[in-house]
Amino acid sequence: MKNKNVVVIYHGDDWKRDLPMRKAESTRKSFEYWHEKGLEKNINFYRASIQWYDDEKAIFNKVWAFRDGKWIKIRSAIKPDLIFDKITSKRNYQLFERKVGMAAKVKLFNNPLFRLMFDNKFTQFLMFNEFMPQSMLVNNRAEYLAGLKKMKTAKVVVKPLFGSGGFNILIEDKSKLVNKRLVFPVMLQAFVRSYDGVPGIEGIKGVADLRLVFMNHKLIYSLSRIAKKNSLFTNFHQGATAVIVDKKNISRKIWAMAREIQKKLRVFTEANYSLDFIFDHTGKPYLLEMNTTPGMDLLHELGQDKLKEKNLDELIKIVK
Repeated sequence: MKNKNVVVIYHGDDWKRDLPMRKAESTRKSFEYWHEKGLEKNINFYRASIQWYDDEKAIFNKVWAFRDGKWIKIRSAIKPDLIFDKITSKRNYQLFERKVGMAAKVKLFNNPLFRLMFDNKFTQFLMFNEFMPQSMLVNNRAEYLAGLKKMKTAKVVVKPLFGSGGFNILIEDKSKLVNKRLVFPVMLQAFVRSYDGVPGIEGIKGVADLRLVFMNHKLIYSLSRIAKKNSLFTNFHQGATAVIVDKKNISRKIWAMAREIQKKLRVFTEANYSLDFIFDHTGKPYLLEMNTTPGMDLLHELGQDKLKEKNLDELIKIVK
């Protein structure tokens, strides 16, 4: 059987570098696993900038590939059977029309409209506000100052509309936020005074969240991210640690909330996303945000081979 070609796309041009993702070792290692394991499953994985795509011919003029234990540059044309969009969310609007054109010729996953709609933190609030902390959109400094006064919590979270990893997010007392210089628009969100750990799950202490990762609306794995000492950030890139959470330990409240959220997501039959939940001091859950490009670095760091293969197999179903 002829191998299928899957090209994972990103933005920017790293062709002159000797190694892709040099500053993101865990992410790079997770892709190396895909490239190696994919060959066992008749899948050729490649990595390429969207800039290397020929819109007319529907091919990539060059690609990266991990073969025989090293990254190599392939300078011949690769015709994809599936393009997996891992481009950062801030490019969704800029590249939307081009992605739609690509999807007309080659299957593109996640769907460009899915990413456009659900990777915007304000759109997420419009869709799922009944499950989220008090939030509001502010477009300029006057709205920002007025919004701070309206927020009911002493601490407030300030978020850009796009992004992940906890970058460019502020979590501070209102008095300290007044004089911050910001690039608008941003989201203001009430600070949730955290439960000590995750309700119903033993061994987790401190500020922690619960992340559920789905592929085609099936739960692939769940984990809790625990903030480092004296930090309010549960992001891996902000120094947090993580542990795998067994599916059977996820509370009924979370399952009920996730199913309600999925009712709106299932209009897209195929999708990859994560849902992040935080718990207040009483144990009440809140949806903090969703991500349409959940990172694979944590799964690699935690060394869960069965879960990594489960995640990969679910993606391969889309190709075949």
